[in-house]
Amino acid sequence: MRSYFKSNFLISAGVVFSGIPLFILALGNFPERTLLKESLSAVTILAFCSMMGLFYFTRTNSCALKDLKMNRLKKVHKIIGYISVTVLLFHPFFLVVPRFFESGIDPVDAFVTIITTYTSRGVVLGLVAWCLMLILGIISLARKKLPIKYKSWRVFHGILAIAFISAAAWHAIDLGRHADLAMSTYIILLAAFGVALVVKTYTSGIIKKTGEI
Repeated sequence: MRSYFKSNFLISAGVVFSGIPLFILALGNFPERTLLKESLSAVTILAFCSMMGLFYFTRTNSCALKDLKMNRLKKVHKIIGYISVTVLLFHPFFLVVPRFFESGIDPVDAFVTIITTYTSRGVVLGLVAWCLMLILGIISLARKKLPIKYKSWRVFHGILAIAFISAAAWHAIDLGRHADLAMSTYIILLAAFGVALVVKTYTSGIIKKTGEI
């Protein structure tokens, strides 16, 4: 366990995927809300940033692989993934939980309104991202029971991850209350470089296999 805390890559990752978004939230000029609402927003944002960070906790990232080695890298990837997915699956409910303590629209009515507003691009993207994330979580838990080879599973997992992060990032920027210029730029850069790492993995594998340049 001590080796994890001494890992330069994990320390750097903590700063990039947790420290920076918290810093942006702290300095952002956002209207004040209740502590409950701000806490739920912060937890959701950190979980989403951690999900984007998973693109960097792979064998594609030579820095991570060199510092943690493959077994530890896989373990950290799984732990972060399962925790982040669990938190983000509750994201739609987090939006209406504060309404139980406020007067006005009924929380259940508010939830139904949110998930059925199909005319909103941001809402549709959020629903798509939520479904993709659920599938990601299921196929990760059931990997050993699926009737496909590990390499095929990796490709499928990677494609789903790219689709999820693309939809989720667009959703966050389109509807996110904290998606100011700084946060939006941060999300775009983090997602873009992460997707590029995954694409590089698969394209380099195809090149090596076919012998093409």
